[in-house]
Amino acid sequence: MVDGELTRPEIRFIRIYMDSTLSSCDDLLRIFAPQSTTRAEDAVPMIIYSGTRNRTFQVMKVVNEARETKRHEYDPKDGFIRRYHAVTGDQDKEGTIGDFGKGSVPVISATMALGLGQNLKRVRCVIHMGRGDPAAIVQMVGRCGRDGNVGLGILFMEPTRKNGRNSISDFVDQTHQDDDARMDALAVTKCCLRIALTLDNKAGYIPLSDEDPKAMVERARENRLGFAKCKCSNCLPAEADALINVIQQANVANFDALLNDPYSLEKDPRIVTKTRKRKMATPKGTCSYPQSLVNDLVEHLLHQFDVFYYNHLGPHAEFPADVFFGEVQARSIVGSIDQVISAMDEDLAVIEKLIGGQCFSGQLAAIRLSIKDWMEGDCYLLHLGQADRLDRFIEEEGIRVRQAMAEELARLQGLAEAKRAADKTHKAAFKAAEKARVAQEKADRRLAVAEDKAWEKQLMAAEKQAEKTRLAEEKRAAKTRATRDRAAARKAKKDGMGQANNELGPQGPGLVQEAHGPALGLGTGDCIPMVTNSNQGETRLDLRHSKRAQGDETNKIDEEEKLRVFANRRANADAKREFDSTMKANGIRRRRQDVKMKLLGAQAKREKRGQLHTAKVLRTGQLNAEIDSMRTDLLRGGALPDQSSSGS
Repeated sequence: MVDGELTRPEIRFIRIYMDSTLSSCDDLLRIFAPQSTTRAEDAVPMIIYSGTRNRTFQVMKVVNEARETKRHEYDPKDGFIRRYHAVTGDQDKEGTIGDFGKGSVPVISATMALGLGQNLKRVRCVIHMGRGDPAAIVQMVGRCGRDGNVGLGILFMEPTRKNGRNSISDFVDQTHQDDDARMDALAVTKCCLRIALTLDNKAGYIPLSDEDPKAMVERARENRLGFAKCKCSNCLPAEADALINVIQQANVANFDALLNDPYSLEKDPRIVTKTRKRKMATPKGTCSYPQSLVNDLVEHLLHQFDVFYYNHLGPHAEFPADVFFGEVQARSIVGSIDQVISAMDEDLAVIEKLIGGQCFSGQLAAIRLSIKDWMEGDCYLLHLGQADRLDRFIEEEGIRVRQAMAEELARLQGLAEAKRAADKTHKAAFKAAEKARVAQEKADRRLAVAEDKAWEKQLMAAEKQAEKTRLAEEKRAAKTRATRDRAAARKAKKDGMGQANNELGPQGPGLVQEAHGPALGLGTGDCIPMVTNSNQGETRLDLRHSKRAQGDETNKIDEEEKLRVFANRRANADAKREFDSTMKANGIRRRRQDVKMKLLGAQAKREKRGQLHTAKVLRTGQLNAEIDSMRTDLLRGGALPDQSSSGS
């Protein structure tokens, strides 16, 4: 990275606050002397930078006006000043730069386009018109002071900029500045301009005082490196003023001496700085008299001047009196009669200016005397009386109108208060009714829910009782069937046993006895009980199987009943949920309708209040218009209302 020295100690910066507007460029009139004092070949080589192309031409016009070479700005080959900007033709650019380098042209009026890639070693002075970016100003002023020559940078600054920061107090944060803040800071800073521009390049802001920490560090660095003492307008303001005071006498021969010691050259009294003549604003005259009174005063002034004229020149004057004082002059005086009356006791200059000067000795005094005589006459006194009565009438009418307006206001306020009270009562009643309705709806919903629950409970109890009865009947029927089946089984068993005994007959016991009796020692009846016990075991087994089948069927019936009860309960729960969701949706819809009705009511109230306000404004405007109309009629010479009614 290249780290070079940014400070240019060979350039002296002078900041000047402009007395004229930036667009006029009239402040350059105090920089240049007439060509009879300084020839073009002796002028200091300089560049005048402007912000726009049109302003470069205005600079040329002002410079030629100061040098008393008017319209030379239209000469493309002028020997003193030419211009250079981005739209200038390439041949004109080359010709201007070449003539300036050869010394044929000492001054160039340019835009920033001239600062790009040009190395003009002859430049000794650079003038910048208006506020600008500090970095751009450094780049433009850097055209001068090369090859060891001392340079002069003159910065013309507007004292104020619209919507800008025009004093140090306008800067809230002095170290964080945007582009506009840096531009304004350069115009108002009290810090050394050389240090301020250096810190703008290094730190990105313009210090506003020498007490800035970075400004103090930069000053110490310059002292340590042995830089020449700064002679800017902030460091040496008196010497800068002395330099600008004699800048018109500067030329190539004395420029170095002038920069070194401005007091060494005395001011040439023959050089007069040109100034613009500014038109003074003349206040417009006023006349508060009605037209009839104006005509009477004009006739009075003309008649009195005729008397003065013929008394002064005799009855056989060569010209009539209206040649010197006619109706035009008289109406000019009457048109500014308010100013004439207020100043004629002390000074007659107002009358003299209005008539274009007096033609005869004593004419102004005669006019003043005529005005005083007229003011003591009956016509003017009658006007004063009418004006006094008009003022009293206006005051009384104003009091009456104010009272009427106060009464109307009180009435409207009473109506508004009554309406507010009625609205408040209605609103409270509506809220109470709405609250009662909501409470009733809640109670109805709770009652309906309770009734539904009670009805559901009754239904469930009835269903349970019916189911219990059905189950009991089924159980009794099952028991009856089981009892009947057991009885049938026992009967069938008995019948089977009897048939078996009949088949054995009377020989049965004898055979058994023969086979087993003697050996086993058993009696005749011992074998028959065995057969009987075997048949009884089979009967018990059949009974157990029958009971198990009955139990399975009973369990199956119970399971089916449980499933049916569960299905009924689930259907009832679904119906209840659907009913609750329907009621909730209806409640939300009603609440939305209530909110909408409230909004519509509020909008209607606002519209009614606006209508009342509009009616009030219209009534006030009509009353003011009536008073103004009456005042105008009376000023025009009309009669008062009481006079017209009495006359009729």
